[in-house]
Amino acid sequence: MPDTPVVVVGGGVAGLTVAHALSRRRQPFVLLEGTDRWGGVVRTVREDGFLFEAGPDAMLTTKPDGLALVRELGLEDRVVPTNPQARTVYVVRRGALHPMPDGMVLGVPTRWSPVWRSALFSWPGKLRLAVEPFVPRRTGAGDESIAHFVRRRLGREAWETMGDALLGGIHAGDTERLSIQATFPRLVELEAKHGSLVRGLRAAPTAPAESSAFVSLAGGLSELVDALVARLPEQALRSSTPVRALDRLPDGWRVTLDDGGTIGARAVVLALPAPRALGLLTACAPSLAEEARAIRFVSTAIVLLGLARGQVAHPLDGYGLLVPRSEGSTVTAAGFFSTKFPGRAPDGFVSLRVFLGGAHDPEVLHADDESLVAVAVHQLRPLLGLSGEPVYRRVCRWPQATPQMELGHRDRVARIEGLLRGLPGLFLTGAGWRGTGLPDTIADATATAAAAAEFLSAKG
Repeated sequence: MPDTPVVVVGGGVAGLTVAHALSRRRQPFVLLEGTDRWGGVVRTVREDGFLFEAGPDAMLTTKPDGLALVRELGLEDRVVPTNPQARTVYVVRRGALHPMPDGMVLGVPTRWSPVWRSALFSWPGKLRLAVEPFVPRRTGAGDESIAHFVRRRLGREAWETMGDALLGGIHAGDTERLSIQATFPRLVELEAKHGSLVRGLRAAPTAPAESSAFVSLAGGLSELVDALVARLPEQALRSSTPVRALDRLPDGWRVTLDDGGTIGARAVVLALPAPRALGLLTACAPSLAEEARAIRFVSTAIVLLGLARGQVAHPLDGYGLLVPRSEGSTVTAAGFFSTKFPGRAPDGFVSLRVFLGGAHDPEVLHADDESLVAVAVHQLRPLLGLSGEPVYRRVCRWPQATPQMELGHRDRVARIEGLLRGLPGLFLTGAGWRGTGLPDTIADATATAAAAAEFLSAKG
């Protein structure tokens, strides 16, 4: 007889959400985390009066599952929106900052007068944007890269100047390889339904001017992690417990721990990204492991900087800046964090989050911390008018942590789900399988917990 009905492997947001959903169903479980901390890529840093996010910094409000979990945990009064008074995003072009035209949604214009006035695009580029409503909709059913989609709908200049940095930057990926269907399905749906992205976005309901597309929590996103952990039964939580192997048994599964101990389970949920799941799948499910191996992950680094306000000439009147690849910069983007979320730097100081690495710079983590800080400061100095040295600096490294949902990803996931049907009691969830970002991860983890509970109920 198995020791426990469900073993959940992985204590990031996905695993914690699975455990929370099982707990609400009064379904016994054990949650195993290999490290000494919960939360995975969610990590809030509080030091020297600064509050930083070392990983994701906000949740998208148009995807409801993240906020639904926040409300469920009693954190609704802790929700803080992004600054409504300074929403500008800057784009670097020829070494200078240009504000993205007002009304741009994922790089698609919904108002024309800001585009005509903008110095970001050439006149041929502006005219090409203007003919988007007349570009025939795509009729083929196959997958398409982000780059091909943006060039086809909005033109090459729109892709080179903004689309590549914006849409590719969200996933730290190569837009020539990332699947538009897997990463931005809403854009595909707009084209299919309206024949035009511009027409589709204009027809969409308009959010109130004061509403925010992104929110965080007053004490940082780690509050979500802390609330999840606090809601779970203490005896079910086992951190610093790496898993060595997973084996299929006639009546369930055996989980072997690094210390040699074993746990029998009727069901196992691997709440892990593909690279971490591979070691456990290779022996017990080689075909599944082979499919998972094809899901690439890339490494990134985030440099956190704190400066006195007088050290920065730029007004920092926006959420941050994007750096297209054509600029030849190591820095891919920088967030004006203390503007985006006021109050997250001491009075008289500002904070920046600087992004490096990703698909186009796979060697970024080979550099030491001081080198990465120096690169970030050197490349931002002329753009933001920095003077002196930061009063606060920290480097956050994320090796093989960002999923790349590339061409063919949806078909690959369909094959994975087909293989899972032949492995009753085994479930997969986490970033990079069926989505990415906190709301998608929470939604998939909740659905996975429901599937595991239904499996156990059917087994009796």
